[in-house]
Amino acid sequence: MKAQTVKDYLAVHTWVGILCGLVLYIAFYAGAFSMLEAEITRWTQPPAPASSAVSDDGDALAAAFFDAHPGAKGRVRLRFPGPDNAQPALAQLERGQDAVWWQLGSDGQLRRMDAPREDDTSGNFVDYLHRKGGLPIPLEVAEPVIGLVSLAYGLALVSGIVVLLPSLVKDLFYLRLGANLKRMWLDVHNLLGVASLPFHLVIAFSAAVFGLHDMVYLAQDKFIYREGLSATVARDSVPRPLAARADWLPPSEIRRRVQEQAPHLQPLGLDYVVQPGGAVAAVGGIDERNFQRASRYGLAFVNLRTGEIYDRTYVPGESGHASSALLSSLFSLHFGSYGGDTVRILYVLLGLSGALLFYTGNLLWIETRTKRARKPQDGPAMERPRHVRVVSALTLGVSLGCAAALPATLALAHWLAPVVGDLDTLHQGAFYGLFSACIAWALWRGTAQAARGLLWFTALCNALVPLAAVLRPGPDGVLLGAVCALLALFFAWVGWRQR
Repeated sequence: MKAQTVKDYLAVHTWVGILCGLVLYIAFYAGAFSMLEAEITRWTQPPAPASSAVSDDGDALAAAFFDAHPGAKGRVRLRFPGPDNAQPALAQLERGQDAVWWQLGSDGQLRRMDAPREDDTSGNFVDYLHRKGGLPIPLEVAEPVIGLVSLAYGLALVSGIVVLLPSLVKDLFYLRLGANLKRMWLDVHNLLGVASLPFHLVIAFSAAVFGLHDMVYLAQDKFIYREGLSATVARDSVPRPLAARADWLPPSEIRRRVQEQAPHLQPLGLDYVVQPGGAVAAVGGIDERNFQRASRYGLAFVNLRTGEIYDRTYVPGESGHASSALLSSLFSLHFGSYGGDTVRILYVLLGLSGALLFYTGNLLWIETRTKRARKPQDGPAMERPRHVRVVSALTLGVSLGCAAALPATLALAHWLAPVVGDLDTLHQGAFYGLFSACIAWALWRGTAQAARGLLWFTALCNALVPLAAVLRPGPDGVLLGAVCALLALFFAWVGWRQR
């Protein structure tokens, strides 16, 4: 390979990494925590025990709702009892309107209930932080930005491999710890990048698809499908076997028959899709043995009259179309929604190592430009250029700011969630307040002076989570507490070494 070719790819790799690295650091760090999304929500906001609601599997609730609302149209969602809800709940979902949720009271009558925590949860905050890469802007604006960043991230991966090729065999498994800091960080960076390359390629491609899918669909609608995308999808879809209200099977029977036809699918809820000529149903559930089409669940479209699954496109492990299998693979490989806890813990480690990959990439850039300013043998020491000092301080402030603010806001929510009305505002204020303070401190004090204090502060913030789990035990705090305890020890060790 020509030396100029390697040099060109190195320039692409370097500048794409510098421009996108810090956003990707936050996306990967928060993404590691998002693998524990359900546990985080239950730890900060334990599900309320069953109160005056009637014990029911959903049959009586669904019958009472449709008797009271015979003209209901659109999507009506029934949630089966589960770990997060002791009793079934039901709501009519209308576009542009807040859903009203219902349960059966002790007298067997419908009563309104507080809406389930779907958006205002700690787990949802972590997930949004991951999807937005830490950008304090609305999600619908951030997602296309992250899609473009992901495309650049894929370019950085390819260019990085091209740069590494000439020395791949000789240097791949070398980890030379010593006085040559640049050589050490380059070994760490290369080892992390090559060892987890398949994971990073999947994440880059799938994140670009998720972030830019609206643009992709719009382009397909205009330039590919003569009849338009919606009309083409409707034409190629499996016909819906509509059933009249009098012929509907009860939800418990639908659930039982779906489990007979798809034994590994664990139903979580039932969506009625009510149309003028009748209705069909979609049973949502989880199956961690197979790839799932949605983020962490699959769907079985069911005939309400017979309980037969008439469309298996979204049933985990049963997609018959290559395009559906590809999309299911993208979803599951991105979200780690297969293989149970083993894969989730592996994804936590891969997410944290991915964050370290971007951090070490910035360190290499900083170290290269710092060496040029070091004192020569026969001359005075030179000061680093301002842009190098700024990038150095931002790398320290953003990385440690995210690593400190995320566990701190979760520990705060664990204590304050019962008394705070708007939990998302608490998370936004606590996270971005601490995050901004760490960046400001690093910029004001400079990297060398700020590093040790920020490292010990980050260790303390991580230690707050296992401490809160011990002082106020709650459900599902063990895994989160263990991860944060290990991170606290790691940052304390680095802070001790920093002296």
